Amino acid sequence: MFRFACTAALALAGLSAAHAEVDLHGADCGLHSDYSMTIKPDALVFTRKDGTPGEVVIANGALRVDGRTVDLGAADRQRVLGIEHGVRDALPEIRAIVHDAVTIAFDAVAEVSAAFARDTDAARASAERLARMAGDINRQIDANDSLVDWNKDKMDRIIEQAVGTLVAEVVGNVAGQAVSVALSGDERAAAELEARAKGIDAKVERLVAKRSKDLEARAGGMCTRFRNLARLEAELEVRPLGRRLDLVQVD
Repeated sequence: MFRFACTAALALAGLSAAHAEVDLHGADCGLHSDYSMTIKPDALVFTRKDGTPGEVVIANGALRVDGRTVDLGAADRQRVLGIEHGVRDALPEIRAIVHDAVTIAFDAVAEVSAAFARDTDAARASAERLARMAGDINRQIDANDSLVDWNKDKMDRIIEQAVGTLVAEVVGNVAGQAVSVALSGDERAAAELEARAKGIDAKVERLVAKRSKDLEARAGGMCTRFRNLARLEAELEVRPLGRRLDLVQVD
């Protein structure tokens, strides 16, 4: 149950929305895609395992479909440039949202976890561990300044690592308290600990909700930007393989 709470905390803080924008699978924005997108230093690469085309590359106003360069008119070239520049211009804000979401989620869990530490020193050590781990995750987010491999699989791994870290820290502190209470034989203390542990989910969500409004608004602002990019793609006049590319669909 607490694993679910941690995942929910990250989502409330905007992390899920932010990584959805990068991958163009943002259901909250009304955007859907059969493709995964990787942002490389010199290109946007859209790939999918099933269907044709399997790869679409946008690079400096040029378009390649399954390895073949597509001839573009002047208007389409400007649209393709607009798509690439729009994605690259949006990425710093996406990263900022992800960073802030990680901070909010880790801060909330640190506060809850500290309440279960056996003493002040243990609470401080727990907070320091979480701060180091949050720093490690944020460094992973920034590790590729060249933007290579910024895609859904990478973000999913980062989120899973964050959730695992948060769960392990709180479970460790609760387990330590449980052992101490069990050894003491104090049934009242055991009941109180159980009640506090059951309230972890709600407390984490409350703490996150207090700080997540701004992130939700910022993530919502990204939707407008990505809808504009989807519009540019829909307006492309070129028809590779005799039909629209349909990189992104909008509800």
